Amino acid sequence: MENQKVKTILKSVVIIAILFVLVFGLRAQAGDIGGVPNELKSNYIDANGLPYFSEMDSYFNLRMTQDYMDHGYFGDTLVNGSGWDMHSYYPSGRDVGSYQPMIAYVTSFLHGIVNMFQEMSLKEVAFWTGALISSFAVIPVYIFTRRITNDYGAIAAALIVALGPNYISHTFAGFFDTDMFNVTLPLFFILFFIEAVKSDKLVHRIIFALLSVFTIGIYSLSWTGFMFYPAVMILVMIAFFILCFYLDIPVLEPFKNYDNKLSWLINQKELFPTILVIVLGLVGLLFTVGIDGIFNAISGLTGGFSLLTASHDVWPNVFVSVAEMQKPNLLYGGLPGSFLANTNGVINGVGGIVAFFGVLMVLYTFIQRLLRLRSVKIKTDLSKPHKSKRQATSVRKEQEKFRISLKDIGSFGSNDEINKSKRLNVLYLCLFFVWILASAAAVTQGTRFIQVLVVPMGICAGIFVGYAVDYVKSNVDDDKVLLLIALISAFLIAFPITQIVYGLDNARMIGIAVFIVLAVISAVLIYARKSIKDSDISLKRALVVVLITLALVSPTVCGAFQTTAATVPGSSDPMWNAMDYVKENSTNDTVIISWWDFGYLFQIASDHPTSFDGGSQSGDRAYWVGKALATSDIAQSKGILQMLGTTGSNASELLCNYTGSNVTAVDALDKTLGKSREDAKSTLIKDYNLTDKQASAVVKQSHPSNPNNVSFVLSSDMIGKAGWWSYFGSWNFDTLNSTNYQYYMASDYVKINPNSEGNITVLSDGGILYNAEVKRGSKVTNTSINTSTTAQMSAYWEKNGTKVDLNGSEYNPLKASNLICIEDGYLTSNTTLDKNGNYTIYLLGSGDDYTAILMDNKLKDSVFTRLFLLGGIGQDSFELCNMQDGVSVWTVK
Repeated sequence: MENQKVKTILKSVVIIAILFVLVFGLRAQAGDIGGVPNELKSNYIDANGLPYFSEMDSYFNLRMTQDYMDHGYFGDTLVNGSGWDMHSYYPSGRDVGSYQPMIAYVTSFLHGIVNMFQEMSLKEVAFWTGALISSFAVIPVYIFTRRITNDYGAIAAALIVALGPNYISHTFAGFFDTDMFNVTLPLFFILFFIEAVKSDKLVHRIIFALLSVFTIGIYSLSWTGFMFYPAVMILVMIAFFILCFYLDIPVLEPFKNYDNKLSWLINQKELFPTILVIVLGLVGLLFTVGIDGIFNAISGLTGGFSLLTASHDVWPNVFVSVAEMQKPNLLYGGLPGSFLANTNGVINGVGGIVAFFGVLMVLYTFIQRLLRLRSVKIKTDLSKPHKSKRQATSVRKEQEKFRISLKDIGSFGSNDEINKSKRLNVLYLCLFFVWILASAAAVTQGTRFIQVLVVPMGICAGIFVGYAVDYVKSNVDDDKVLLLIALISAFLIAFPITQIVYGLDNARMIGIAVFIVLAVISAVLIYARKSIKDSDISLKRALVVVLITLALVSPTVCGAFQTTAATVPGSSDPMWNAMDYVKENSTNDTVIISWWDFGYLFQIASDHPTSFDGGSQSGDRAYWVGKALATSDIAQSKGILQMLGTTGSNASELLCNYTGSNVTAVDALDKTLGKSREDAKSTLIKDYNLTDKQASAVVKQSHPSNPNNVSFVLSSDMIGKAGWWSYFGSWNFDTLNSTNYQYYMASDYVKINPNSEGNITVLSDGGILYNAEVKRGSKVTNTSINTSTTAQMSAYWEKNGTKVDLNGSEYNPLKASNLICIEDGYLTSNTTLDKNGNYTIYLLGSGDDYTAILMDNKLKDSVFTRLFLLGGIGQDSFELCNMQDGVSVWTVK
């Protein structure tokens, strides 16, 4: 028996090791940045040969880790004993004392270990940390699922969970964020909790309860939403006791069998470890996050997962613009897409429709099994027998383990076994139902929480694989049925391969070849009727169970492969070089202002503070920075930037204090920031009834006499994000809503010779191509820049190339009213086309190559258009100090 136990353990260790290597290898593939063409890869690799991180939060985590290793706390300084980050939300900075430190602890530890053997920078260690730590998820997933089903099911669950689309997309090499902990630690917590509840020995219950508490304590240092999992387990146990009571399943022994209540409590198999985990967990959390951290975590649960409601008063909330905070689709891609795994839908996120169906089957089987067990009557007297009559505990035999099975109820034997089976069925039924329902509720708040849902559903999908394997082994003898199962499985394996776009040439042909090969092998082996030596499992059944396992994991594995094969870093040399310029050529008081996306990169690359970043996505900054970009008033934009870069939100807060309204404060600043100090003061007194002293105090903050230097960074990615910064910059404080305005940018250049015509597609939508029809004039010469080039928008059907008509009239919702044409660096045209149009064509020609940007007329005279697209002509408030490919840095004069 001991030898068998050792063999089982060794086999599990080998399987886990193989799984770990596989999932880490897929994550490591991202280091090749396969989504970047080879000729451009050098632009996405830093001076040390390392690709830039894939998202900007990684740079904040890297800077916090650097701070921790440099001076032992997070941030630049200590304020009232708490870490304070002066690089963020300038000038006040922000509190980072509550920053989840585990990512820094783990990374600094790994850095120390690695550098014992070879020199490696902290940045390089951080680049690989997420891929390494997240790969450990296979351990708890495999163990948890293997405790319920067989190796096939455990392997399938481990791959579905560890390579889940929403998980791997946040944990591959180059993604340095706390997501790396969001499967391994909570699943270890649940595994230990369940083992504590299941264990027959008191000492085992205590040990597993302590391990559960330890794990959630560690997790509380890793993610702010850690309380979700203790809350789930508390709900699970409440549901467990209620359901047991309803089904008349005895789980609590009579008080009369014990001398006192403490002795009774200790001997209650499910109740005692539950209470122990709750009590010790609260004590542990007091040490890790403190009383405030506990209350904040609980209040976070009562407010739901949603960050979309986390706004301050009337200010717009940038979280609504974050892609992963959008509500997900249930399914993406129609019928073909249902067999694929990706981040675009809930069903896709859990491994596709087959895995989803497997989850439903498992939940149904739990219910069915419980109903069958309910009909079996057992004795209700569960008083503890005398020690001399108690059986010794031994290693469980495989057939005695709790399994998903359709065996006859009588096979369980004794009353104790039947009662135990009932309790385990209720426990797992409550666990998976509550866990899945709670996770599904979280998913309604944003696509990022599909990562939470895939854990219980992935385990259930693995259990389904285990059940299917057991069923085939025990019940399927007909060769035709086996071949049918094999062919269906072969299709499910091959189809996701045919849909791989990146990283695999001729994927469709390879997928078809895989299907043909598997079909032929299946047909040959099934009808050959050969057997595996020393095994009672025929080779044909062995083949089928392997194909079933691969069929369930193929969508997830193929999706993970494509995700990491298509990786593109979140930044490139031009952005980093622009920050190098700021770092080397700016004064110490320089503040960087731009849209929030690259704020964290700006901070670490330039070592200068920013006004707006990923940590200040609610409050006034979204409005003011958006306003500075969207306004057509250059003086107002300058005033906003100098105010934010010097006194921050002081003026707004002071005005709100004087007027009692944020709305009034914003209105006052909107009207005065483009004016001189004297005119601004006069307006505040006249129009807003401020006293002379109050107005002087406000103007001191809104119009600083000695403003800090401001580097205003504009980049090409902001063209595509105009819908959001114009939305926030045009915020209506009365209706608490806004309207967004867009740029539509052609994807490439079109060759148009002098005195000829050409079409440039700026938008493809709903089968319609919206083209800028260009009629080019003569070439630009030293003596003449009037080329007579003109253009207008037209809509064409993509299928047949004919113009779109609506009831006999030309359909053209993007009709242009203005044309701005720049050819070979000269403004050759700025004319009116059609007064009924709502858009402006920005036509850019270089030699014979032309491209176009179509913009809403609300953006035609915006500061962003005038600076980034028109090069700052016609104004003297901003000076271009550095220009990189797609990035410009402007100094506010």
